[in-house]
Amino acid sequence: PRCNATIGSYMDEGMLEDSWQLINNITSLYPESDVSGGIFLYPRQMILLTYLVQRQIIAFMAENILTSDTPFRICETGFGSGHSAALFLSSAPNIEVVTFDRFDRPYQSASFTALQGYFGKRLKRVVGNSCSTVKAFGRTCHFVHGSSLCKTDNIDLIHKSGAGVTLTSTAMESLHDESVYFGKTAQWTSLVQKRCIEEITCFEEEERTLDASLYLARGKKQQISHKFCFAVSTGTCMTGSKQRPVPKTWNKSHFCPNWIVPVNATQ
Repeated sequence: PRCNATIGSYMDEGMLEDSWQLINNITSLYPESDVSGGIFLYPRQMILLTYLVQRQIIAFMAENILTSDTPFRICETGFGSGHSAALFLSSAPNIEVVTFDRFDRPYQSASFTALQGYFGKRLKRVVGNSCSTVKAFGRTCHFVHGSSLCKTDNIDLIHKSGAGVTLTSTAMESLHDESVYFGKTAQWTSLVQKRCIEEITCFEEEERTLDASLYLARGKKQQISHKFCFAVSTGTCMTGSKQRPVPKTWNKSHFCPNWIVPVNATQ
């Protein structure tokens, strides 16, 4: 994507806007509930996710891993309010999203039902603790997005992913946190050490104001400038039946250089 790209460069925004309005209509009924943040906070990540998903679909079709009747399966941990699931489903008509979440917040099941009514059976869910449900999931994933509170979800998703599959994760205040990315005990550190992922590329969002009502803000209005990363599965850590590898569909030259931030991904 060029540096001036918008989400409208890669999709018809009408479907996304309609689905997000459904979500807003539901979450507004629960003003006392902790509504988490969402992909809507990260416009650059939205653009890049849509771009990468579409490129991955083309690669899978070219390698005959997918046919016109086979869904492209995106596995995500952390449904939240449903914004990222709606983004993925709006990106292409053959996408299937499997979302793993406890669904223990009062608005989540209503939001899921509304989105499933809009997108149909392309949206599926696995209810429970994603630390165990992803491990037990019996199918492979074609694109994976880790965004739950489970401290092994990115690792578990890679175990479901063949060579060439893109791993993405939630945006964080620091890339050296001890949970997701590159702290000494973080998940991506472990994945790098075990050679499960490669082609790591990280980005920084534009600074923006986080409303105090969002769960991420913890009751305090603040400025944020979060970072996020993408990587490619090597396939060596996939468990169960192996998936045919697909060609790598992206590298750093495909992205706006002004968005990229350096990171030490080796420990």
